[in-house]
Amino acid sequence: MTEHQIKLHLNQYKNINKLIVKKYHIVNADNKIIKHKICNIFAPFGREADFNKFNSIQQRFNIGFSQDDIKHENKSYKQFTEIINLYESYFKEFDELKDYELVSNIINRDSYGIIIRCHLKTLKNNTMSKLFLLSEENNLEENNSLKLSEWIQFDKTNQFNMEYTFDCLWIDDENKKFGISIQVLSVFQLIR
Repeated sequence: MTEHQIKLHLNQYKNINKLIVKKYHIVNADNKIIKHKICNIFAPFGREADFNKFNSIQQRFNIGFSQDDIKHENKSYKQFTEIINLYESYFKEFDELKDYELVSNIINRDSYGIIIRCHLKTLKNNTMSKLFLLSEENNLEENNSLKLSEWIQFDKTNQFNMEYTFDCLWIDDENKKFGISIQVLSVFQLIR
């Protein structure tokens, strides 16, 4: 995907809580959700239930790339950061956001490497993002080879493949900041 191929449409979220932050759902120009995939990665920082705000719990999925991954230009690291940078650069070009500070999902941790912050889809504080466990013993063509599993069984020591979307653009006019939320749609993990 190049910058010229991005044709995005923004739909404003209803502001139920009267927050100072404005939110816009990001979809393709044809109003379809844009999905991306990232393969063969680890999530040593796993998932955490975040602070309780406005009676809802935001669940995060943090993916880490070590200094070694970055130094050796790990393929997944390059793909993931390139696409995040592409979207962030796109929104930085908006005249309304020229003087705003970008709050990126790519967080540099000097002692570790890069942490990328994603969100899990939730409903009434329950995780709705799908976690599929793929069994090595089963033929992937068989119906029982895809098993929907509980997130508590997620193994941070095993590689996984993830489908995600850039869910929303948020703008904080009061503090002159903006950012993009990345939402995890589903994760596929191999079990041995």
